[in-house]
Amino acid sequence: MSTHKNILQDGADRLRAPVAALLLMALLVCWPTSSWAQSDSARTLFADNKAGILQIRIIDITSGSKSAIGSGFVVNETGLIATNYHVVQMAASKPEQYRIEYLSASGTSNSLILVDVDVINDLALVQATGQITPVLPLAAAEPPIGVPVYALGNPLDLGMTVVPGTYNGINRTSYHPRVHFTGSLNSGMSGGPTLNQVGEVVGINVSTAGNQVSFLVPVTALQQLIAEHQLRGQGVKNIRQRIGQQLIADQQKKFAQLLALDWPTIALGEALVVNELSPFFRCWGGSNSSSDTAQLLNADRTCRSEDNIYLNAKFNSGVIEHQFFWLEADKLNQLQFYAYYQRLFSDFAPGNKAREKDVSDYQCDSEFVAVNNVEAQPERKTKAVFCARAYKDYPQLYDVLFLQGTVDDSRAAFISHFTLAGVSRENAKAYARKFMEVAQWQ
Repeated sequence: MSTHKNILQDGADRLRAPVAALLLMALLVCWPTSSWAQSDSARTLFADNKAGILQIRIIDITSGSKSAIGSGFVVNETGLIATNYHVVQMAASKPEQYRIEYLSASGTSNSLILVDVDVINDLALVQATGQITPVLPLAAAEPPIGVPVYALGNPLDLGMTVVPGTYNGINRTSYHPRVHFTGSLNSGMSGGPTLNQVGEVVGINVSTAGNQVSFLVPVTALQQLIAEHQLRGQGVKNIRQRIGQQLIADQQKKFAQLLALDWPTIALGEALVVNELSPFFRCWGGSNSSSDTAQLLNADRTCRSEDNIYLNAKFNSGVIEHQFFWLEADKLNQLQFYAYYQRLFSDFAPGNKAREKDVSDYQCDSEFVAVNNVEAQPERKTKAVFCARAYKDYPQLYDVLFLQGTVDDSRAAFISHFTLAGVSRENAKAYARKFMEVAQWQ
């Protein structure tokens, strides 16, 4: 048996050697070829398209100096150029202080006029005074997942750069469609194109999460914006009004969808709370239940939408946030528990950033409400607080903060909270009613 076993082993070793050699040869031949092919594609795309890819500059009129930079690319023969809204936002908000210009690969520069925006998808169209070529063609269809694509732009004011990566399709956890791009976008590349291997634009560089995770605006959003601009036949006269209309339409569509859903629930302590409403909601939770030193039991759950609509560097909109807390006094006496609960209840803040110049002060209403949707269970006495602050530049839109907490038990408490950013008053009230019906101590 031993001899027979050794013969089989020797035979396997003799067979394995040529197979391993063949595999090694295949790797040595195929791997560099693939790498060289990708590098060759990047070089070709760079050479063929660099004249149509521009640095977009925001110039302070008084000093004549750059205040911000990004990238853009030519989309038609009339000199229409696409970029991100956040690249040109300062000029859109303060045209008396800032102007827009481009710098081409050949060193030519000239002024640009902002003609349209899509603030929801972070897109803008700017118009050159003369023709700029070449025009970059827009892809007619989304590419397959996994194919190589190439992001182009001007990172950190270093000049034109090509970043190879992989097209990973539409990110399903974002309410506003974004393409997941495996590649490193850097500051200054915003607004530049990402091209497929035949030089068609498949997305517009918009943001990065680091570690080879970046995002593109799908080319379909740009095609829609160009179509609207061409149908209008001229530039938008009032950009601020245009943005307000887009914000109102977007929130109306979003909240109509959310309010029509049957909201799922999950247990938190003795309460039921709202679970993930849709793929673009992400929820996390935790507790101190394993701690030997904790003076009270604290279990929490937070859910937040994955979208922020950029309005300026210090003002975002569009976010929806839920928070829930279940508390039990445990080792605390009644007075200590009440003090902790009161401090926690008063410590909530809105889930989006804004400045005094962007929004009014919060106006709040509070009242005590008895709630219970479960038969044979006693009503719970709660304190509900509803606060709203108005958007100064966009009438009919508000940030809303809602807070509700039980006040009828000295040893346990349940707090629920939501923030809505950029919502109409009617949708906010409808959302609060549904939220109160679903999130309850049972």
